[in-house]
Amino acid sequence: MWSDRLPEKRRQRLVERLRSILPAPRGGSRGSKTPLRLPGPKGEPPSPEQIAEELRERPGFAWLDGAETGHRLYRQPLTVLTVRNGRASVKGPGGHARFAAAGFDLLDAAFTAWGGAGSGAALVGYLGYELNGELEELPPPPPDDLGLPDLHLSLYDSALRWDGLSWILEATDAWGSPHSAIETEHVLAAARRRSVEEVPSRGLARGGVASRPSRGGFEAAVERIVGRIASGEIFQMNLCRRLEARLPSRHLWHLYLRLRAASPAERGAFLDLGRGRAVLSISPEVFLTVRGNEVETHPIKGTRPRGANPREDRALARELLESEKDRAELTMIVDVARNDLGRVCETGSVQLVRHAELMTLPTVHHTVSTVRGRLRPETSPADLLRAAFPAASISGAPKIRAMAVVAAEEERRRGPAMGALGWLSLSGDLDLAVAIRTAAVSRGRVAYHAGCGIVADSIPELELAESTAKARAFLSALGAVETA
Repeated sequence: MWSDRLPEKRRQRLVERLRSILPAPRGGSRGSKTPLRLPGPKGEPPSPEQIAEELRERPGFAWLDGAETGHRLYRQPLTVLTVRNGRASVKGPGGHARFAAAGFDLLDAAFTAWGGAGSGAALVGYLGYELNGELEELPPPPPDDLGLPDLHLSLYDSALRWDGLSWILEATDAWGSPHSAIETEHVLAAARRRSVEEVPSRGLARGGVASRPSRGGFEAAVERIVGRIASGEIFQMNLCRRLEARLPSRHLWHLYLRLRAASPAERGAFLDLGRGRAVLSISPEVFLTVRGNEVETHPIKGTRPRGANPREDRALARELLESEKDRAELTMIVDVARNDLGRVCETGSVQLVRHAELMTLPTVHHTVSTVRGRLRPETSPADLLRAAFPAASISGAPKIRAMAVVAAEEERRRGPAMGALGWLSLSGDLDLAVAIRTAAVSRGRVAYHAGCGIVADSIPELELAESTAKARAFLSALGAVETA
């Protein structure tokens, strides 16, 4: 269950394994935030896109792409942690170790092994959806044909952060000198001279885009789930279909640039996993943020496509806001989110701050709510994630049974999609998105999951239309269409 913990002796052995790869931070470690200045004549700072072009071929490159809310760019991690099917791999200065470990146990051990490094140290990456099998007794997941880790987190001792006005170097001296401000200022100067790579206008995929299940198979699955709801098995469930295509590795970066152009997101990400593998996300949904002891989650439910003209667009937005079905669905998911946070928050502190507000994106309208709570003392990031993962909006209600139905109805593992991605500071703060509108690239293929919330009065054809609307940015960026 989610509340299970490793016995203390086994947990300590895991901590020692991690410290054999990267030692504990030295005593008196300090985090720092250094405003960066460009050497030479004054001028405009480089854009996040220019910095990304400058850094993207460095080992372990990661771009947490915040559009107007800010950007974080990383390169050259100290340590890389992965878990796949209960086997951990940890690479760092002390070598490469492989051993049996669950993802949440490894995350908990990492905070114990390297905590105290200061706010400049952060784990960056993703937690794949199928880590839910560590938290609850669930049926075996669908087949896995991409072979990506269930968890992939890289530990960095510095980050380049853009706050909308200027660049800041966030760093820690916990393991020696991180990237110096002078060195980083030279990176900025080089980036300012760089042109953002021109994106080819032609299609990026080889061949067409296949849907798993097929469009007809998806509609049949919706009918079965409506039957499960009618029988009282569940109340609501998120059902995904996977769109997949062959993608040459040379087009990885082009695909991400086209995705973010099609639908800029406040929680986007490009995570280079090496060997032609990557995770590309334009997620608009905040899963969890923690600042001090305050935690928030922002579940999204309800979708309408954008209109062809302003009048039609306003009518579609109004239709969504007035829809009893969509509001009821969001209310159910909010209740699940409140229950999840209530597991680790102080009694009475979990509150619905805002409900069913309109969120407008380039391709769709959504409604979103905000739930806030105050974490109990000594609640670690791993404790919070055990309580809340995966997000309520991409599982269902009741959550555990809905996840079991997901495993039965979907044809392929979700992998990084529908999990969580972002950063977790070793100081305890974190910012994670729900990995919706997320593509995973591996073995020469790209896979993108488009999900819909199914309720008692769902109509299969309309749910398929919603799934298609959510996939519009991906298909546009890929320059391809679904095959029959």
